[in-house]
Amino acid sequence: MFLPSPRHPDRRAARDEDRAPWRALRHTGMRWWSAANLVSNAGTWMQLTAQNLLVLHLTGSAAATGLSLSVQAAPGLLFGVLGGSVVDAWPRRLTATVSQALLALVGFLTAALVLTDQLSVPVLMALGAVTGLVATVDAPACALLGNDLVPPKDLPSSIALGSVVSGAGRVGGTALAGVVVSWWGPGAAYVANGVSFLAVAAVIPFLRPHPAAGPQGPAARAR
Repeated sequence: MFLPSPRHPDRRAARDEDRAPWRALRHTGMRWWSAANLVSNAGTWMQLTAQNLLVLHLTGSAAATGLSLSVQAAPGLLFGVLGGSVVDAWPRRLTATVSQALLALVGFLTAALVLTDQLSVPVLMALGAVTGLVATVDAPACALLGNDLVPPKDLPSSIALGSVVSGAGRVGGTALAGVVVSWWGPGAAYVANGVSFLAVAAVIPFLRPHPAAGPQGPAARAR
């Protein structure tokens, strides 16, 4: 009598563990990067929520609110491929650091205009477009930088962890926006987001690629 070959629960458990989001957290660089990304994502969604409330307050128009979101998203649609090419050509850590610093600068500038009551809707939309343009480079640079921090076998975990961090930041940032705006106004949300970008920019120079990580682009030698 032929018996079916036994399954190997240990192997299956090992494969599941390889795909677990927390596996990548074994690496120190990924722990720092995930913490910084969580703060930055929360700040981004806090600012985005505050921006929606601010446009609605200034115009009383839901259509204007939607337009402001479209203006910020448009650069990603128009120049997303170009942004990826820039990331491939330039050192990732430098690219991510500069882009995070620029996003912080835009956040602080917007906060200053809000706090001094000098912000108009056209200016806000222009700043949103600048944010979207910088993000076309920042998003792929940060995504690839995170993958550089783990060996190839932990890449699925790194990608899953990035999704978890992004989702947590979205929920937390949106919830915090209501508290921050109600207590301190929308300007405070922009300040907080600027600080969150600076936190990421401060962490990046201390991150080191994992020795087993794959090639990091043609500019890797320039690091």
